[in-house]
Formats: sequence, C-alpha cells, structure tokens
Amino acid sequence: MRYAALVLALAGAALLTGCSSLISLNPFVADGQTTTDPRLVGTWIGAGSDDKSGMAIQQKGPIYTIHYSDEKDSIDFECRLTRVGDAELMDVITTSGLAFGIPVHMAVRVWPESGKLKWVFLESDWFRQQAKQSLATQPSSDATLITTQGDPVVQFLKKFGADARAYGETNVLVKK
Repeated sequence: MRYAALVLALAGAALLTGCSSLISLNPFVADGQTTTDPRLVGTWIGAGSDDKSGMAIQQKGPIYTIHYSDEKDSIDFECRLTRVGDAELMDVITTSGLAFGIPVHMAVRVWPESGKLKWVFLESDWFRQQAKQSLATQPSSDATLITTQGDPVVQFLKKFGADARAYGETNVLVKK
C-alpha cells in the first residue's frame, strides 16, 4: 500500500511539468543504444507568430541537454537519442523541479530537418493502451505511470514508438 501511494504521489508531482501523460520511472533508451544527430543542436523557437516557446539543445557525448522556456515555465531536461528504422526517438528526463529527486522519463519523437525541428511526446491513447497491455503501469489522474524496470521498457519503445498511432499533432520549431 505504501508503494502504491508513493507511485501516485510521484506521478502527480511529475505531471506538474505539464509535459506528457505517459511517464516512466525507468529509461526508454538504454545507454548502449544511444546515437547522435548533430542537427538537433542549437537554439529553437516556436514556428507560430504568437508562439513564445523555445529550447536550447546542447550535446555532450551521447547525451543532450535541453533548456525549455515559454511565457510561464523554464524546465531543464537530459535526453538520450535512439533510432528505430528511420524514426528518431528520445528518452527525455526531467532534471529541474524533481519531485523527491527522482527523474521522470518521457518518450519523444523528433524529426530534425534543415532549419526546422518537429517534436512530439509519445502519449496518444493508443500508445498508452499499448503500455498498459505490455508493462506494469499505475494510473494517476489522466496520466499513466510506467513502473516496469529494465529492458522491457526499452523494448516497448522500440516496438511501438515509431508507429504513427503513438502520437498526435507535432510541434514545429525553427532554428534561431
């Protein structure tokens, strides 16, 4: 009972970042499966004329750091990139505002192009349903927390993450 209460508290605190409705306590990308893409590095701003969001992406070896900001929030992340076919998928880990000091992982798909970056959290109803069927999960309000540890989480992302049903509308950013 204490474990379930802790999991729900962590999920609720993690959702305060407002990022994704599918989160994990464990990585989606294993250290040995990381890759890099130099097109991700740079300062990116929202493509819409009224979009005040932006992010600065830096690369340190196989790890990316992201500083995201908009009119309301400023959040820092650490990311690991992997490829599944021609899809580029990231394990995005919150590093600022950590509830109880526990990083929360989110799955993201990216499409870096010349001067443009498309970005979307993998959190569709279909993707969350696949998580519930494939992994140990815990509901928290309108979110799903993956509690499975180890390789099954990595294999889940590989199996379902590149599927177009895993995400909805993409965010478009342009290089500053």
